[in-house]
Amino acid sequence: MNDSIQIYKDQLYKELARLGKGLASDKRLEILDLLTQSSKSVEVISKETGMSIANTSRHLQVLKESRLVKNTKDGNRVIYSISSEKISKLILLLISVGEDELSEMKSIEQLSDSAEGVKTISLDQAFRNKEDSLLLDVRPVDEYEAGHAEGALNIPLDKLEENLDKLPKDKTIIVYCRGRLCGRSNQATHDLNERGFDAFSLNSSYQEWRALSLAK
Repeated sequence: MNDSIQIYKDQLYKELARLGKGLASDKRLEILDLLTQSSKSVEVISKETGMSIANTSRHLQVLKESRLVKNTKDGNRVIYSISSEKISKLILLLISVGEDELSEMKSIEQLSDSAEGVKTISLDQAFRNKEDSLLLDVRPVDEYEAGHAEGALNIPLDKLEENLDKLPKDKTIIVYCRGRLCGRSNQATHDLNERGFDAFSLNSSYQEWRALSLAK
């Protein structure tokens, strides 16, 4: 093979591998999945991921060097966001591939879905029943404000107990959060059903809901 061709390929694959470095960490994947919902400060990312500020900052630096995230200054705070919409699609695709190819992921999800008090509903079923149901978004307020399913009511999971009076007991409630890896929707569904509501967990994200809406 022509040396110049090999050099050309080597250079490109080396650059592409930078993306792989950014993705090669469970915590960095969690950060990326989190940032698909909305831009966030280092402090918020630290709290959501359960890491120290120092560890969070180190992971964010790797992600930035991999060109997967970008940051801006807001006063004394540093705000991080996904570099482009393609990164969001990449994370959704990676999760989908994982669910298709990793039996361990399926087992973990099935165990969560089969917990007492948890009823689930597919994205297609939820979309068909949206007019006769209440959509409940249990993500933090900033994520809801960044984008949400049309007509959805936002009550963050940690505020659910004190806002039960805002929810109907004579109507099906479809709960969603950040998607399959979130866990909030199953927990909220369990809590609601324990209190006499008719709730179903939608383990799909707003981005997936929006994509289906645009396809209809």
